[in-house]
Amino acid sequence: MQSVIVIFIVTLMVFLLMQLVPGDAVTNFLGASATESQIEYYTKLFGYDQPVLVQYFKWLGGLFRGEMGRSISLQMEISDVLVQRLQVTLSIVLPAFVIAVVIGVSLGIVAAKNRGTVLDSLISVVANIGMSMPMFWFGLMLILVFANILHILPTSGYVYPQDDLGAAIRHSVLPVTVLALNYMSQFCRQTRSSMLEVIRQDYVTTAKAKGVSARTITFRHQLRNALIPIVTVMGASLGAMVGGTVLVESVFVIPGLGNLMISAIKARDFMVVENGVLVISVVVAVCNLVVDVLYGVIDPRIRND
Repeated sequence: MQSVIVIFIVTLMVFLLMQLVPGDAVTNFLGASATESQIEYYTKLFGYDQPVLVQYFKWLGGLFRGEMGRSISLQMEISDVLVQRLQVTLSIVLPAFVIAVVIGVSLGIVAAKNRGTVLDSLISVVANIGMSMPMFWFGLMLILVFANILHILPTSGYVYPQDDLGAAIRHSVLPVTVLALNYMSQFCRQTRSSMLEVIRQDYVTTAKAKGVSARTITFRHQLRNALIPIVTVMGASLGAMVGGTVLVESVFVIPGLGNLMISAIKARDFMVVENGVLVISVVVAVCNLVVDVLYGVIDPRIRND
């Protein structure tokens, strides 16, 4: 219920805020040579002549029927465009998220188990660099090295996996790497911090005294009890990755959701922007909901409460 309420509030705020943005979608679409009759016709056709609240509830009613309206700049159904662009974005986000989780958590565990050593310092330095490095700059450096100098990978563009799987993988390597680096560093730092809080707890000492294997102690007793803050960061990061791919998609010219939002803003196609933000808010709400459910799976005390 909280997720539904949040999504409803987001739709209202986004719709009202978009009304304050200067510009007219109809005039922008028709161009400077459009006549008054043409502008009036398209304004009525897309319902922009109606009061703001009427437009909002009409849009909201369409969402309940599975209709998002029609894009005036693209002359396509918005739902079709968003589904296509979201698939492209997820094809970059999901591999980057998996890589960030696996490498970040692994490095965080290693750093915590070797606290105060050279290895711990090295991992911490790499994590700090990853968090501080701007994604667009890192992307440009990768393009310079691997595309322009070594000629190993393409500079930009996107290929659908169903068209050519090999080309799709080659085009995805650089954007996935750029997107994964920042979040991998976050997961590493959070895992290290959480592991250090539980690594000297009494139950860990007891498990060692009983002769439990180091692997079991690390993953069953230490990591599981440190997972709550780690999972919280992961859930928030996945939602942020879906909504924050604008820079990566712009650098590598990927026709994803972020690129669509920028194009829609430039074209003053407010319906595309509103529905795009709605999709992102739903993704974020679902991620938060999954995190809340995982709390009970990880910690039985939360489930019992």
